[in-house]
Amino acid sequence: MRLKSTILGLLFFTQLFSQTPSSNSQKIGKYIETYFQLDRENIHVQFNKDTYVNNEDIAFKGYVLSTKEGKPNTHTTNVQLVIYDDQEQIIQKQLLFTEKGVFSGGIHLNDKFKSGNYHFHFYTNWMNNFNEDYSFTEKIEIIDKNEVYNIKPTEPNWKTATATFFPEGNIIIDGINNTVGVKLTDCNQKPIEAKDILIVDSKSNEITRFDTNKMGNGSFYFIPSLNETYTLKIKTDKLNVNQPLPKIDETGLTLSYNNNLPKSILAVAVKTNDKGLQLYKGKKFILLLHQNINSVQKEFTLKEDENETVLLFDKKFLSNGVNSIRLIDENLNEVTERLVYHYGSAKPETTLVAKAIANDSIALYGKTNATNSNISISVLPKDNINSHQKKCIQGSFYLNPFLATPENNNFVYYDNENKTQKQDMELLMLNQKSSKYTWTNIKENPPTIKYNFNKGVTINGTVNKSPEVNSKFKISLISLKDNVFEDTTIDKNSNFKFENFYAQDSTVFILQMKNDKNIIKQTEILARVSANESKFMFPLRLEKNLCPIEKKPENNFVFTKPALGNSIINLEGVTIQNDFKNNLKYQNEMGLTADGYKIVDEYGSILDYLTRKGFRTGLDPETNTVFIRNPRDLFAEGSPAVYLDNAFLFDLNMLYGIDMSQVDEMYIDKTGFSDAMTGIGGTGGTGTIKIFLKEGANNAYFKVKHSSLVVTNGFSKNIDFKNATFETQKEYFYFGTLNWTPSISLKEKSEYELKFPKVGQKEIKVLVEGFTNDGQLISEYQTIPVE
Repeated sequence: MRLKSTILGLLFFTQLFSQTPSSNSQKIGKYIETYFQLDRENIHVQFNKDTYVNNEDIAFKGYVLSTKEGKPNTHTTNVQLVIYDDQEQIIQKQLLFTEKGVFSGGIHLNDKFKSGNYHFHFYTNWMNNFNEDYSFTEKIEIIDKNEVYNIKPTEPNWKTATATFFPEGNIIIDGINNTVGVKLTDCNQKPIEAKDILIVDSKSNEITRFDTNKMGNGSFYFIPSLNETYTLKIKTDKLNVNQPLPKIDETGLTLSYNNNLPKSILAVAVKTNDKGLQLYKGKKFILLLHQNINSVQKEFTLKEDENETVLLFDKKFLSNGVNSIRLIDENLNEVTERLVYHYGSAKPETTLVAKAIANDSIALYGKTNATNSNISISVLPKDNINSHQKKCIQGSFYLNPFLATPENNNFVYYDNENKTQKQDMELLMLNQKSSKYTWTNIKENPPTIKYNFNKGVTINGTVNKSPEVNSKFKISLISLKDNVFEDTTIDKNSNFKFENFYAQDSTVFILQMKNDKNIIKQTEILARVSANESKFMFPLRLEKNLCPIEKKPENNFVFTKPALGNSIINLEGVTIQNDFKNNLKYQNEMGLTADGYKIVDEYGSILDYLTRKGFRTGLDPETNTVFIRNPRDLFAEGSPAVYLDNAFLFDLNMLYGIDMSQVDEMYIDKTGFSDAMTGIGGTGGTGTIKIFLKEGANNAYFKVKHSSLVVTNGFSKNIDFKNATFETQKEYFYFGTLNWTPSISLKEKSEYELKFPKVGQKEIKVLVEGFTNDGQLISEYQTIPVE
């Protein structure tokens, strides 16, 4: 391509910035400033992998960036996660607490999750204010280990190969040299690499030939004739494609650029044919370069005798990532647009070394040349079927926020091992019809605030009306375990509210009313959590498989059934019936009809344990209170009498605060005779449960007689990630995770160390991602030997 790149042009460019801008230039500057004045949030989420067996844990770490500051968004607190299946049915929702621009979470999988693709959709309520979709979606696959798994082929579906054309400026102009981008994909949009693709005319004369890269992108140059038709042809043993090119236009304007000139210069060419020179001569245009609110303009007029006008820009005016080049006419309409990518500051380097150490373990030593940063690390066996890294944090923050169609497989454009990284990115920029930001929206439809920037949740409630209650009374919200002590006032309608509050699911809060002298007054208090759940206002963009499913028997993988002799027996504690009661300390506290249980190695909540013992337990959605129902009395609404260290519990919500690891012994009488003998509880013979805590456990907190609130619709609890067990080493190598570390904070030091079981690994795959406090992005994916 011919581009004029002279010293004179560069000097002229420099002078333009000292000239007084025209009225149109000022209007364009105002459009840009108005449209991008509100800050946006971009989200990237790193998963520990993307294919799971349904006895594993799914784990993820999220990063939120401010587009205006280019740094972690410290204002974001509420990130909504909605999980869909392939039929777009909602499987689960989570509200994720975000602090200093990061959040973590996950799911414990079980047999309820059947084989198939699932889509994790992350967004905020604030995102609904804009015309563009800033949400993040990740597709993962879950495998039911009880079924035969057919390993997906890495090859594309050759039979459905289709070429999509991207002419520069979205038109092919008669009689001048045109650049045309081509993307070759199958029915699942999987890229297809092909060699010697032909462009022929109507007489089958070869015009040119070209290749597509491994991302399916390619381009060719040709000088078309208006009265001729052209066809793309591919004929190999796997591919057979014949597609006509778009029609040739009589005239028009198109944009080209050279992003590889010395001295950090970007040369942009505006081109037309001879007919276009007559049509556009004397007309003024503005070339606008911008990313978000950062912009630079240049006004020019097409000369009568030149088909190509070249304008030079210093790259210091470009921002990291995708920048738009727009050609604007005298009426402030966009003529055409091109995208250019600027690799700005280099990302921090990360070095990784793995060494075998004692006890058949691996020590992973890492160093990232960036302090004051937050990173997450996933380590997989070398043979894991997650064989290629697809998304990366640079792609989520520097690339996809500006593309009309996100590039899901974007890691290759940032992989230091990819020697054609910049050429591949230029082809990707060519193969875009437009940016995410349309000029019509920028001119005519700037965003307005209709949706709040949600922070925390709201706890609403009311107290029982009484003449003595007045505006000087206060409601206290207390959680001793979480060190929460908050007060709020009661309004004239006896209502109260705690706003912008951090409340995690299953947390038990104490609610008490105090008068103006801080004396606690007994009253009935009802409260519930309002999560201000946000609905996503854009159409879902889920990455679905549209190709016909072709299962090859040679790709079948059958999971090994557990051998009976090797089965793990998960004891629920030791059950001691009446004839062994001499092993129990509190056996005299109950009658002969009660069963006693010595609690050994039990975890989970008391309600979980009682459910396993046959009781119906749960949380009443109307009253937000715990219920326990005796299985012997299917139609009874009463609860068994429940005692904690021989103190009768009037408020069963307190059971939410006790873990089974705190319990020493438990006695269960489903007959109700023990309760009848004591005459306490008034439950009508629906049973008795006595719980005794271990020595040293503090039960004072659970005996306080106040109203309580068990949090639902609050922030989801982060999971305690655990590696799943597999029956064979091959299964572990294919599907397992060696290590997941969601949060490493690097302050003054940039070194870190992880230790995990070796399990026969000679090489491991490591993914490190994160960002620094000043917005530098960290991403490193390596396969490294275990020394």
